[in-house]
Amino acid sequence: MAKADNPKPQFKLWVYRLAQVVLYSFYRICFRFRAFGTENYPKDSRGVILAPNHASYLDPPILGISLKKPVTFLAKDYLFKPFVFGRVLRWLGCIPIKSESEDFRSMRQLFRALKEGKSILIFPEGTRTETGEMREPEPGVGFLAVRSQAYVWPLYIKGSFKAFPKGVKRFKYTSVSAHFGKPFIPALDAELMAKENPYQAVSQRIMEEIKKIKEEVN
Repeated sequence: MAKADNPKPQFKLWVYRLAQVVLYSFYRICFRFRAFGTENYPKDSRGVILAPNHASYLDPPILGISLKKPVTFLAKDYLFKPFVFGRVLRWLGCIPIKSESEDFRSMRQLFRALKEGKSILIFPEGTRTETGEMREPEPGVGFLAVRSQAYVWPLYIKGSFKAFPKGVKRFKYTSVSAHFGKPFIPALDAELMAKENPYQAVSQRIMEEIKKIKEEVN
């Protein structure tokens, strides 16, 4: 059982690449998907926190199909309970998180992934918007960014709310695109670190960067 849940890295990468191909084809056909600014990916070995707005269930796969380098995703722990689906999530490198409590084990896994130079997806808002407008950010992404000293790479996902908003059962065939901004390292920003609550200040800065990208795109 343990061996099946932890296959060789080559097999996990193969599963990830297969999922990329399938999902990219789906997004191109249904949403005419395109990604812009991916050339801004940091060139050094420091970990990267991918920080987009969150408007739809369509959002997480967008990061996976936009970047060549595998992305580490978070997934609610109950999604791992179905045997087959849970195993696939593990093969894809997903990290389970608890829904209702502080999950220190998951946090340790996130820090470990960033220390290893991996890219992880964190939604600063914490959950999907119900109105299409961006929510206030949670301090968690700021805490992770400061303590890990990782890059934060803000991006704006356009069109996913129109395509598949919260509470709707069927998606619409409309354009969806991802617009990547410029990565920065919050822990090296002396002005942010001098704030009374640096974690919240970093989270706010991230949301400001996402909104700037939105303004440029629109």
